Amino acid sequence: MLSRPGLALYLAPRELPFILVGGAIGALGVWSAAPMEAAAVTAFLVAVQVKAEVLTKPRS
Repeated sequence: MLSRPGLALYLAPRELPFILVGGAIGALGVWSAAPMEAAAVTAFLVAVQVKAEVLTKPRS
């Protein structure tokens, strides 16, 4: 996903248990027949908190 003017994306790591679960999900793609892309996206969304905000005024 590409950012556009007026859209702010915030990425923040989650607490330790979520990061470990995300790592386990990422390893699942290597250990099983699961598609690696699906496992990597799922692991990223579990381990990192993603927020999107539509800005009405440009920030300086």
